[in-house]
Order: sequence, then structure tokens, then C-alpha cells
Amino acid sequence: MRVEARGLSRWFGGVGALLDVDFSVEGRRIVVMGHNGSGKSTLLSILYGGLFPSSGRLLVDGYEPYRERERSIRDMTIVFERPYFDVNARVRDVYGVLRENGDGDCLEFFWDVVGVKGLGSKFLPDLSSGQKQLVQLMQGLCRVSKIKVLDEAFSHLDPVNVDAVGSYIARELKADVVLSTHVPEEAEWLGEYFIVLRDGRVAWRGTLEDLARENIYEVYVRGHVPEGLEVVASLGYVALVRASEDVLFELNSRG
Repeated sequence: MRVEARGLSRWFGGVGALLDVDFSVEGRRIVVMGHNGSGKSTLLSILYGGLFPSSGRLLVDGYEPYRERERSIRDMTIVFERPYFDVNARVRDVYGVLRENGDGDCLEFFWDVVGVKGLGSKFLPDLSSGQKQLVQLMQGLCRVSKIKVLDEAFSHLDPVNVDAVGSYIARELKADVVLSTHVPEEAEWLGEYFIVLRDGRVAWRGTLEDLARENIYEVYVRGHVPEGLEVVASLGYVALVRASEDVLFELNSRG
């Protein structure tokens, strides 16, 4: 999968959600990171074709998905942070539809290994937020498509299911993945290439190897950021910072 952004901007009224974003990425698992409001969801909405940019272009494998909706709908599946179902069906009905034309191995994983089978008799509106997200992930990941677009798709799952589904994506999922998250741990075990957004702009992009090469570290921050650390992105209590090993050693020795 190749994703390219060229001067990409998106405005909502007078507010710029994305501001002159440029990048070119090729890989099977791309992670978009950033704090809430950094532009992650807007970028993914343009990527899967649900939103037009205000200016600039975004291309996925050479085409603009928002201009070729039939192709993007065929090629991609989107899983949102907030699950939404437009039918009052039982979970087993969703499973039955997917059995007809979905990925059998994927369905077996969700139904038997993760345990969605235990929800089979429940109606979709009666599920908890975590259960809804699990069923939505089964729908999205087991539908046959080339690219899975996951927008904060683990936010309502418990840690056990986050680990199970994340491991499945990393090791067994056949499709390419674009994931947005503000959780560094999710990014680390799922991503090959990372795009970090801050206030609508690209703050950093590259691989894990690039992080090490550029002396960028993940640190836990309480209160203000100590002197000597250049903040690349703030993710709640965690920040990506650029600093020398000597500075980090000194700060660590102070506690």
C-alpha cells in the first residue's frame, strides 16, 4: 500500500483540522499518532474517501479515494471509534452474513478464540460499548478488502481483547492496515511506519529505526516537560521527545 499526501488541508469553518500535510509512505501497516484533536480522524476520513480535502490531494495506490468512491468502497473497510449499527439484528445474524462471503479464518478467530460466539443471541443495540466495538471489528476485519482503516478502533475494548485483536492484526491479518491511535503501545506493536500529527501538521514521520536514529524517546511526563527535552508530540501522560542519552540519564538519576 502506498499513501501520499500533497499539500493536504481540511478546514471546518475557520478551524484548520489539517494544515498543508505532506508525506509519502509505503508499507503494510501505517500508524497515525497524535493527541485528541490533532487531525487523525480527519486524515483517515479523507483517506477512505468519506471527506474531500479543502485543498491538496491524498492518493492511495495512485488514486484519490474521495473522487473514486466505488473503488474505495470496494478496496477499503473502515472501523470507527464509536460503533454504529443501522439494523436491529442479533450478533449471530451478523456472523451468518459474514460467513457467506467473509474471511473464514478471521471469523473463526473472532467467533471462537475471542469469544464473540457467546454474544450470538444478543441484539446489537443491547451490547455494551466494548461488545459493540468487538462485533464491529469482526465486521471490518473479516470483510474481504485490501485495506483496513481503523480509527481509534480499540478505545472501548478491555486490555485482554486489545491484546488478542492486536496480535491477530500484527501476525495473521492478510490486508494492509492504517490505524489511528493516541496509545503508544498500540502503535509500537502494530506499526511499520508512523505519522505523528500535532495541531493538524506532521510533527514527525518514519520507522522505529528512524526513532532510534534521531534520538526520539517515549517518556512519561508529570506536569511540565523538563528542560533539555524537545517535545515531538504529547499523548496525554506520555510524550515523544528528542534528547541526548546524557540528558535522559541525568533526568532519570534525579527521579
